[in-house]
Amino acid sequence: MYSLYSAVLVWSQSLGSPAGDRPAHRHRDASLLPGGRIVVPLGEQHITGAGPFGLALSADGRTALTANTGPGRNSLSIFQLGREGTWQATHWNAPARSADPDDGDLAGWRGVFMGAAIVNNHSAWVSEGNSGKVSLFDWTAERRRAVTLDTAGFRDSYSGDLAYDADRNILYVVDQANFRIAVIDGRTRQVLASVKTGRLPFAVALSPDHRRLYATNIGMFQYRAIPGADPKHAAETGLFFPAFGFPGAEAVSGARRPTARGQVEVPGLGDPNVREANSVAVFDVAAPATPKLLTFVRTGLPFGAGVHGGSSPCGILATAEYVFVANTNDDSITVIDARTNQVSGEIPLRIAGLDPLRGVLPIGLAWHERSGWLLAAEAGINAVAVIDPRRRTVLGHIPAAWFPTRVAVHGDTVFVANGRGFGQGPDERTGPIRQGSVSIFPLPPADSLEAHTRFVMQANGFVPRARPDPRP
Repeated sequence: MYSLYSAVLVWSQSLGSPAGDRPAHRHRDASLLPGGRIVVPLGEQHITGAGPFGLALSADGRTALTANTGPGRNSLSIFQLGREGTWQATHWNAPARSADPDDGDLAGWRGVFMGAAIVNNHSAWVSEGNSGKVSLFDWTAERRRAVTLDTAGFRDSYSGDLAYDADRNILYVVDQANFRIAVIDGRTRQVLASVKTGRLPFAVALSPDHRRLYATNIGMFQYRAIPGADPKHAAETGLFFPAFGFPGAEAVSGARRPTARGQVEVPGLGDPNVREANSVAVFDVAAPATPKLLTFVRTGLPFGAGVHGGSSPCGILATAEYVFVANTNDDSITVIDARTNQVSGEIPLRIAGLDPLRGVLPIGLAWHERSGWLLAAEAGINAVAVIDPRRRTVLGHIPAAWFPTRVAVHGDTVFVANGRGFGQGPDERTGPIRQGSVSIFPLPPADSLEAHTRFVMQANGFVPRARPDPRP
């Protein structure tokens, strides 16, 4: 019998590459990415070094700085607003080889990682990552003054995100390797104190009155060395194969395993949902020299059935009323009551029609005082979310460049650091292989968010389109 389906095409809904079969193409203001997505970010675009994962603004909003973590040579990009109203750029690249010692200039500079805070119109504090240092850079005098975190018995420090109390000239620096916050006197450049955090601290924020410090912990475990392990004799004292898989009973409690020198008891990883894991540590820093841990606040979803990893709280912002935490793996924002240190709600970041999936990847957060809007850098969809935190709803999305990591606001002006900028194009061999970017624009009015959101959805391939049914 003649079938209707053999006579007509039945159209169903499909998602696909918004660029179709066009190849990757790089342009300063718009690009086609290798996966077929399109980036046309809002506002002025300024090129940075590769991987800007730190973003800082001066108090007057006339200086912006990005800490560029690579790949490739680490660097700093400084943008200053001139009298004519245009942004002037200065770029500092870390030396390809470093002779040390720290003699006050750039000789000992190895790299940067996340943390940055502008002190005035010619200097900023910047964390240096695996050197275990944080340095005061003066780009006018081309001078660097380094402070090491390897003091008071600590070693192998890894300096990360930082928060700067300009009123008291106090610097709070994450030491990821030692699971702590180091407190530094900016005037004497001495480490005043150290306080333990939870598992793998990542981002920090100060309360507006500078009496509270908040640090996110993105780790689930605190690893310990294998008993008897000696790096100088790794083949004899180490394991030939991982001791256990995760999840599993042995991962929690440990296991007995052989080495070339005999059996050893490998310690377990413990419970992945302890209070120190995937949490926010709250500190009293009213007296910076004697910081006190007040509590831990767990954020996002706990590891367990249907949840295959930690919430990974990578971004944090503190206001007088609330503390907002970006749970990167969960695609959500946890709202903490700043008075009680209790979770008061969750704001999900979802794509309509793709609700069960994850990949929005919220990281950096910023607050717009006049509107009461919360902004979140959405690295996974090349956008900035505009959120009404009181209604706990997403109002819309603003287009950014590739992989936005940080967002900041001064007045009504928004600054976005984009980790991959405009991409690389098809096997480009000339000029810098990888570059990031900074987008600068006035915060769009509410009535324009619908159009911006529509573009973001289309540019990511989230808008279904008709396709013929393949059935005969």
